[in-house]
This record gives sequence, structure tokens and C-alpha cells, in this order.
Amino acid sequence: MRRPLRLMLMMSAASLLATAASLASVVSSSSERATAKKDHPPVTAMTGAACTNCHADILARRVMHGPAASGDCAACHIVTSSAGTRRIGLKGNASSRDTAALCVACHTDTADRLKQAHRHAPVASGNCSACHDPHGSAYRFQLPADGNQTCMKCHEDIAQALAQTHVHGPAVNACVICHDAHAAAHPAQLKAAGNDMCVACHVDAAADAAASDPRALFGPARIDGLDTLISKAPRILLEGSLTMGHPTRGHPVDARPDPAEKGRSLRCASCHNPHGSVGAKLLRFGATGVSSLCIRCHSF
Repeated sequence: MRRPLRLMLMMSAASLLATAASLASVVSSSSERATAKKDHPPVTAMTGAACTNCHADILARRVMHGPAASGDCAACHIVTSSAGTRRIGLKGNASSRDTAALCVACHTDTADRLKQAHRHAPVASGNCSACHDPHGSAYRFQLPADGNQTCMKCHEDIAQALAQTHVHGPAVNACVICHDAHAAAHPAQLKAAGNDMCVACHVDAAADAAASDPRALFGPARIDGLDTLISKAPRILLEGSLTMGHPTRGHPVDARPDPAEKGRSLRCASCHNPHGSVGAKLLRFGATGVSSLCIRCHSF
């Protein structure tokens, strides 16, 4: 290789290395600035009056968390230090993504429910702030949206079902009619096992049938419109055991294997979508009539 050409190549390589080093330095400096945590100003009193000098927006929301509303910031917060930097932390070594132990110290009713077998995913991970703002919001229970809209932020499949032509009244009214938002003894945080949820409102049973009282089952929280939904729910006639009798006499609705879903028991949701569907009577599998649903299991 000729000497001039070799020199040119060496100079180009050196230039590239210098540019790379310069870029690395810029990225490193930017990263350090981004991760640097500012020292919190000295705290003379952990009260709303002292804190609102900087955090006025937090204490000016329509629905406030009790301690925040009363200015008792110390109910949840402490002054701490991390790597020599003064910080405002949470009591009990809680973090912003795991506040359960801190929250249930006051919310003892929720603490009891968290012992149930089936827990809402954010609850199971301790992330109470996934659904509740710990200071306040524009909505009841410090939720990020009104009622069901909070649930739909994550449960997009249910949002799609509720956008169908035929929808289940309770599902439109409030998810918490059938589901406990925190935890329950039954899958999907249902307030009762499988068909017990459905027959509480929909059964016109024989006198000896042990159907649940819907007002007791779905209470005690106040739910607007619940009484109307219960009174207007369409009724079906089942035999006394509540295991057969719909849609025809002798047809099982429980305690039998589901022929369309191997490994599962027959249940109301085998044929009906409890949220919404394209077919009348909330029929599943895209069925628009009884016959198109029945042929999934029956041959004629």
C-alpha cells in the first residue's frame, strides 16, 4: 500500500474513534443528568400546610384520600435519605409500585379480602396505585376514570364485548356488581361460584331451590340502579337442584362436562357471554340464534 494512502486511512480511523468517544461522553453526561435525584428541601413539618407550598396541585382534587384531605401527609410519608440525598419516602419501606402493606394498615376491610384465593393482578403485586391515586382524583375512590372506564383501561377484551349489539345490563352498569375489584374466593373475583351469580337474578325456581338473595350477594356497597336491574332481569325456570331445566326441560346447566370446552363443567357461560355479544340473549360463539348455538354440541 502506498504511504499517502496508508496515512489517509489511519487519519480517518482516528477521526472516527474521536467522534465515537465524544458521543459516548455526551450520552453518559445526559444519562447522569437524567438519573440525578434532586435533594428535597428541608422539611420542618409533614403537614398539608407545609407541603402545599410546593404540592398545591395534589391537594386540589375533587375526591381526596382522607389523610391528604386532612393535611396529614405523615400518615403515609416519612423523610428519608438515599445516597446522601434527602428524599420523601413511604412508611414501612413501601415503594410506589408496592404499597399494599402500607394501605391495608388503614384499609383493614381490604386486608381481609387479600387473603382470598383469587386476587386482582395489581392487588396481588401490591400495586394499589395502578387503580387508585394515593392523594386524590376527579373520581370516586380516587380512580383514574369514572366507574367501568377504569377497568376498561386494561381489560380491552371486555370493552370490545360491551361494544357489541347486545350487552348484559349489570356489566354496563358496574363491573363491581359481579366482580370484587380486589379479591374473592372465586375465579375472576366473582362474588359467588359460577352459576350462583346468574341464578341469583335470573332464576324463577321451584320453592325448594336454594337460589341466593341477589341484594345480599351483590351488597353491601351502594350500586346505583341495582334494584332496577334485579327486578327487570329475565327469568328462567330451573328444577329444584338448579342444575337443569334450561333452555328445555331436562337440559343440564351445571354438574356435567362441557362438550364444547374440554376440561370445564357446563355452566351458564357455556352458552351466554356475561358481558356482551352479537347475538340476542348474549349467545356465544357468534351465534345469532338458538339453532346456530346448539349445533356446537348437538347433531340433528
